[in-house]
Amino acid sequence: MGVTEVRRTTTIARILLAVEAAPESRTVIASATQLARQSHAEVLVLSVRERDYARGFAWDVRPAGEIAETVGGAVYQLRRAGVDARGLIRTARSGRVADEIVYAARKHHVSEIVIGASRRTWLGRLLMGSVAPRVLRLSDLPVVTVPTDRTVRQSA
Repeated sequence: MGVTEVRRTTTIARILLAVEAAPESRTVIASATQLARQSHAEVLVLSVRERDYARGFAWDVRPAGEIAETVGGAVYQLRRAGVDARGLIRTARSGRVADEIVYAARKHHVSEIVIGASRRTWLGRLLMGSVAPRVLRLSDLPVVTVPTDRTVRQSA
């Protein structure tokens, strides 16, 4: 009689944490840390470098160093809390940040997306746009939005 070898493939849960260089990111990072610890997931920290183009010129909306510092700081905080984390910076055309977040989530096979949701007036949303609602519309993955009032709301 032969011995049958059983192979188990362990899939590690992976969370995509979308951060930006803003004070509210601390709240979002803390929420992602809690979710990752509960589900024993690793965290992929993503910040999207928004780039504008006009008449053959391109410029970043935020300085690249600021973005790298934000990602590095988030990875440091997560690792310090005992969560496996790594950083990723992507570039997207201005107004396409949400598309890039959803694309990165699919590419890296994450199980959910964690993103901050700023509270803006209707005029602020009209003028500046809002990334979190667009991520919610575009993604087929669960999205956890973290409002600035520090409560967590989950949508699937």
